[in-house]
Formats: sequence, structure tokens, C-alpha cells
Amino acid sequence: MDDQRKRTIIAEIENWRRNHLLPEHYCIFLLNLYTEGDRPPAAETATKQERKKGDVLGAGSASDRGHAASASYVYETKYVSPVTGKMVMAWLLGAFVIAGLILLAFHFNRFQTPMQITIFACFALVFYILGLVFRRSAPPLTHLFLCLCFLILIAGGVYCVKQLGGSQPVVLLYLGVICVLLCISAFVFGYAYLLYGGMLGLALLYGVATVDRVSREYTWWRSELYWVPLACLLTGLGFLMNNGNPKWASVFAVCGLAAFFGAELQSLYIPEAKRDVIQLLLFIKVFLASALFFFTRRYWFAWLRL
Repeated sequence: MDDQRKRTIIAEIENWRRNHLLPEHYCIFLLNLYTEGDRPPAAETATKQERKKGDVLGAGSASDRGHAASASYVYETKYVSPVTGKMVMAWLLGAFVIAGLILLAFHFNRFQTPMQITIFACFALVFYILGLVFRRSAPPLTHLFLCLCFLILIAGGVYCVKQLGGSQPVVLLYLGVICVLLCISAFVFGYAYLLYGGMLGLALLYGVATVDRVSREYTWWRSELYWVPLACLLTGLGFLMNNGNPKWASVFAVCGLAAFFGAELQSLYIPEAKRDVIQLLLFIKVFLASALFFFTRRYWFAWLRL
């Protein structure tokens, strides 16, 4: 901004302040903004003298005071608390959703299971579409809608599967589909935490599904065979993807590192597993993971932005 234009703006703000067209604290803020805090002392002295003179002679006629008040109201309405159409739509949508949830909470058990499935699916689909709509304009709303969508899919889906008499393998299969949807949504929305949730959820379901098979003829090395190759695969994919897409590479590597300790966590739920052996394996794996972290610190520091 050239000096001539800045002087013109400063003079206009001083005129607003002298004639009380805007509240004084707004004028002071604008003057400090445009003068960058270098207002001449003469201007401040003149302002104080004008204020004292105004106190003696009066602030002006009633019409001037009314005009100043209306100008202040317009300024506050326009610049302090603007109300946009999206805000109104968000408030109305929130009110309708809350009202619908309250209504369903009181009458949900009266519906048949197919109707309950339809209700859960419609709510989840609506929240997912809203997440897509507000993905660029309001990211916090997108996070909220995605959270609500997947909470409904998990809680409502498991409830409906049990209502239909589904067994544990059916519940695990359904949750696996939700985890896959989480992973796909991570690439659609670009949020790494969705991929974390999907992959860690799949690892948890894998542990629950294989715990009975591992416990039939339990040995510590047999348990490791279920987890160590998977951990190596995920970690290797993470390092291979480092040059192409570091954000997703870090997710695969971290999930692979978590799967590296999956055998010990799973063994805690197997009565035949000896606790001292589990502790020894944990110590060894912590040492190996620390060595891996040290020798590949160039990748990890870049992923963690250190």
C-alpha cells in the first residue's frame, strides 16, 4: 500500500473518530493497524483535546448520536457476527437431526428389524454425504459427520446383526467390512486417521478370529508365525511407499510396528501361554524395534516432521 493511500485512509478514520461515526475503540484499533503503532504524539494529544471539548460542549445533536449508534450497529453486524446461509442450514440441519434422534429413541424398539436396519443405513448415508459436501468448506464438520457415520455403522450394525441371530463370525465379518470402508474413506477424504482406524481395526479382528486356532496347540513360535510376517509386510510397504507418498507410508509402517507385538498381546488371552516367556519376547521385540527405529531414523523423522 502506497503512502498516499495510507494517509488518506488514516485521515478518513480520524474523521470517523471526530464525528463519532464509529465507536472509539474501533477507530483506535484501525489507526494502530494502518499506522503500525507509529502514531504521532500530536495526533493523540489533539484527540484527547477534542474529547475533552466534546465532553464540555456535548457530543452533538440527538440525530448525530442516533446516526453514530446505527453506524456502530451496522459495523458490529457486518464485521463481528456475520450470519451466512451455510450457518443457518447447519443449525437447521442439526435441529432436525436432534429432533429425529429423540423421536427414534422413544419409538425405536417398536420397529421391525428390517426397518431398524433401514433407519441406521439412512442416517449413516446422510452423515457420509454431508461429510463429502463439507469436506472443503468446513473440515471440522466433516470430521464430526464421519465420526457419527461410523459410530452408527458399528453400533447399529452390530445391534442389528445380533437381532437377526448372527454368530460371532458374522459379526467379525461385518466389522471387517466397516474397517475396509474406513480404509477406502481415508483415500477419499485424505485423512490419515481413518486409515489408522481401519488397519488397526482389521488387526484387532484378525487377533480375535485367530485366537482359538492359536490356542489349540499353543507354542510361542507358532503364535509368532501368525503375526511377524504380517508386521514385516506392512512395515516393508511403508518404507517402499516413502518416496511416493510419505503420509500413507507412515501409516503402514506404524501399523506394521503395532502388529509386530500382536502375538504377545494375543497370548495374554491364552491360558496355556507362560507369562515369563511373553515378557522375554516383549523385551526382545522392544530392543529390535528400537534398533529398527535408530537405523531408519531418517524416514521416521521425516514422517513425524522432526
